[in-house]
Amino acid sequence: MPKSKKSASGRASVRSVVPSDRRSGPPTVPQRLVLGNHEITADEILRIPERRPYGEGPWEREPDRVAWIDAQTSYPCLILRQPDGTLAGFVAVKPDHPLWRFERDAIPTSVVIKVHRGIDYAAICREDDPPSVRICHPGDNAVRGRVIATPGIADIDVDGGHAAWWFGFNCNKASDFLPEGYALNDEDREDGPREYRDIAYVADQTVSLARQLKALQANPPVGTEGAADSGVPLVLGNHSKALRLRKGGRDDV
Repeated sequence: MPKSKKSASGRASVRSVVPSDRRSGPPTVPQRLVLGNHEITADEILRIPERRPYGEGPWEREPDRVAWIDAQTSYPCLILRQPDGTLAGFVAVKPDHPLWRFERDAIPTSVVIKVHRGIDYAAICREDDPPSVRICHPGDNAVRGRVIATPGIADIDVDGGHAAWWFGFNCNKASDFLPEGYALNDEDREDGPREYRDIAYVADQTVSLARQLKALQANPPVGTEGAADSGVPLVLGNHSKALRLRKGGRDDV
C-alpha cells in the first residue's frame, strides 16, 4: 500500500484534494473525490470543530469525516477523525457476512486481514452517538427502536441484531504520529520516527479492508459457520454489543 510522502518539515503531505475552508460545518460535497489511489463518490464530508487538531500539519487541508459506498464491494466505508487527532477507517458488513457480529477479539485465527496494525474495532451501528461522530453510514438513523439501515441492509428491529456491523482500525499505534499527543510522540523511540497517516493513506487502507472482507464473504473461513445465529444481541448502556461463546466455554461482552 503506498505510503504518504513527507514534506520538507518531515510531516506527511496530503495526496488528496479537499476544498479548503476553515469554517465549521459541511463543505460542498463534490460529485467525485480522489482519496489516495481511489476515486470515490462521497455521501458525506464534514469538518468536526471539536476534533480538529491544533497547529500546522496536513490535517489542515483534510476533512474529519468522509463516508461513501465502495463501488466494487457495495460496502459502506467511513473515515472518522478521533479525539487524539488521528484518522480511523471503518467498513460495514451485512447480516449475511461470515464475520457478522464477531467482536474483534473473537475473530478466528484462521482469518487473515491485513490492514494498518490490524482490526481494533468491531461493533453494531452507534446510532445513539452524535451524528458527526457516530460510526454509522449517513443513511443509518435510530427510529423508535428500529434501524433504517444502509442501502442493501434490511430495515429490521435492533433487538434482532440486523443492522450494519462495522470493522475498523485506528492510526494511533506505536509508529503513528498523534496530532494531539505531542508528549506521546516522543515515547517508544526504538520504533523509529512517528509518521502521520494522512487521509490518502487511510482511504487506501479502508478500501483494502472492504475488499478483504468481501473476499471472506465469497470464501467463508473455517470457524465462522453459523455466525449470524450464534451471537446474542444485547444492549448495555445504550450501546449495542454482542455476546459470543469464546474458546474455553466463557461468555464475554
